Amino acid sequence: MESGVPRPRVRRGRLALPAISAVLAIALATSAQAASASTKPKRHTPPPVVATGQPAPTSMNSAAAVTCVSDEFCWAVGSGTGSTAAIDATTDGGKTWKAQVVPTSVTVLASVSCSDRHRCMAVGLAGAAGGVVSTADGGATWALDPDPAGAAAVTAVECSSKRRCMVLATDGMSYWASISTDNGAIWVRAGTLPAGLSAPGAINCPSPLFCLVAGYTLTGPGRGSGLIAGTSDGGATWNAATLPPGVGVLRSVTCSGLTCLAAGTSSTTTTGAVPGSGQLLSSTDDGATWQLVGGSMPHDDAFSASCPSTRVCVVVGVDWVGTTNPIPTGSIEASTNGGASWRAATLRYVPVGLDSVACPAVNRCFAGGGNDLVGITLPVALPVPKPKVVPGTRAGSQMR
Repeated sequence: MESGVPRPRVRRGRLALPAISAVLAIALATSAQAASASTKPKRHTPPPVVATGQPAPTSMNSAAAVTCVSDEFCWAVGSGTGSTAAIDATTDGGKTWKAQVVPTSVTVLASVSCSDRHRCMAVGLAGAAGGVVSTADGGATWALDPDPAGAAAVTAVECSSKRRCMVLATDGMSYWASISTDNGAIWVRAGTLPAGLSAPGAINCPSPLFCLVAGYTLTGPGRGSGLIAGTSDGGATWNAATLPPGVGVLRSVTCSGLTCLAAGTSSTTTTGAVPGSGQLLSSTDDGATWQLVGGSMPHDDAFSASCPSTRVCVVVGVDWVGTTNPIPTGSIEASTNGGASWRAATLRYVPVGLDSVACPAVNRCFAGGGNDLVGITLPVALPVPKPKVVPGTRAGSQMR
């Protein structure tokens, strides 16, 4: 019913336009923000480096050294639970490790090297003299070999071929190299390492002529400073490299091509294990000059390193947990970008410190320490092998 009062005329279209414009503006802004966000590069967390340990066979008390000839065949040596040294081996990539029989006169083994899956040599102590054992059947049998004349201990071995091996021997006063070209039957004394060198670690020989070894030289009672010695003539002569100031005790050195990495601790204490931050040194000229790698292992004490390529390196050692009475636990750090950055591995049953690591491939390493044997998987793609060209095929004809 009409009231008689005229109603105002509503211009619906003109009143709706500002609202529609506002909605469109909001939608366009939201769309622009979404498009802008989609164009920003996303940071992806890199896949982890994963280390999985397992108890060593019961005969192994403490693994001191690990070597591999492939990602399936590896050996670990050390001290046994009794009076005889221990050797463990895997033929299935670390899924299982089995103890091998060691001659009973050998009390401790400190180093092992294999030229192939059949021939290996391990060295250490046999009572009050050096101990050398070798195998030609993958460890089914280990035979006691002569040790270098005058050796109270043999501390390291590197076999560059199935017959040629170099060892480091000591009489308690100095260290020297000895060479065998008949798989340990006869040893010929070579050069003496630099005076004052103590506790040299594993020998690393990128070639039969060029080798490096790391240790320390005493600077006072119970104190030492890192030392790296090298030979370029197959062990006939050894010279100390010039290192930067502030280097603590060194324990390991490894090379891939011209790039080398030495590992140790910032601590200068030589009597027992004292908590200290890890310390790495790098060289890009075959060990001629060395530089400290800053901030790489602030909480870990490095014992061993292995670099299967110039971009991939793995360092193992001890992570000291706690401050008052620090407890040594396992530590594994890895770099997959040539040492530009390092990251800790995800550890699964690695309760003890690690003494040695060997990387037979860029994506696979093995480590040992205490009664723990560890497999390490790295998120690195294996290089694609180049296809073989068969003469007479189309590819072969195009290459000619």
